[in-house]
Amino acid sequence: MYRNLDVSQLRTLVTIMSAGGFRRAAEKLSLTQPAVSQHIRRLEAVLGGPVFARTGRQLELTTAGQELYGYARRIVALNDEAVARITAPHEVTEFSVGLCPQLEGALPDFLSGLVKLLPGVRPTIHLGLGEPLAARVAAGELDVALLLRPPREDGTRFLGAMRLAWFGADPGSAGGPLSLALCGEPCNLRRHLLDTLGAHDLPWQIAYEGPELAGLRAAVSVGLGVTCLLANADELWGLRRLPAGALPVPEPMPVSLAVAPQVPAGVVEVALRAAQRALRAYPITGVEPVPGHPQQAARRPGTDRVLVG
Repeated sequence: MYRNLDVSQLRTLVTIMSAGGFRRAAEKLSLTQPAVSQHIRRLEAVLGGPVFARTGRQLELTTAGQELYGYARRIVALNDEAVARITAPHEVTEFSVGLCPQLEGALPDFLSGLVKLLPGVRPTIHLGLGEPLAARVAAGELDVALLLRPPREDGTRFLGAMRLAWFGADPGSAGGPLSLALCGEPCNLRRHLLDTLGAHDLPWQIAYEGPELAGLRAAVSVGLGVTCLLANADELWGLRRLPAGALPVPEPMPVSLAVAPQVPAGVVEVALRAAQRALRAYPITGVEPVPGHPQQAARRPGTDRVLVG
């Protein structure tokens, strides 16, 4: 006799894990909290044991629950991929993608993932700074945008945090303010590195300022000033990295996928998976695992339970 796992119940489990609890999952899925609890009870009936174990106020997965969760993520992702693929329009549909220049190296893999899973899509690319691109996504002018900024709007998905490093000629112990090469406003990275310098009471002056990343890289390469970029900028563009400890390194910058309200849920999941895969070569931390790849979880010593979150 066959026993089948229900995709909607598995989606509930995945959402509980990503949202951090039953109540938040119910809100995301537009379900009542009793309905969410019922989904978990039905999964437990198939599993033959508990999915979650409560220790005080901490919600945890049992070992069996963690194994089920791994399958749930893959089954839900495959379901969404299949739905997006078989329901994709046969005629060519334009799909507009925004991208901040610092992440342009991820573009080939991102486009490859989109076209492979959505064969009826014709992508158009729009390069620009994060804030203007996010505004265009919110207005429905762009479908998605891969941005170096924290998720702020509804529907924006967090992808991880990008490690940063300083590049340029070593300022050493030279007196006077630090000469900086910066992108013009509005620029999230610019504000982030200036906040870091301010927190350490380091004086600075602008030696170069321009709207394009290519001009910024050129200014740094010829020694006009130093700047803070993605930690693999030496590999991407051949820039010289400052020695460790030369300047305080800003905290990693969040990376997010902004999604317009009109984009169907199945297409959102495809774009999310394509973005996750495209960023694997970057110095990114805290990234959500790509479905189908092993997930590392924190295990409490002396127990068979795995901590949620």
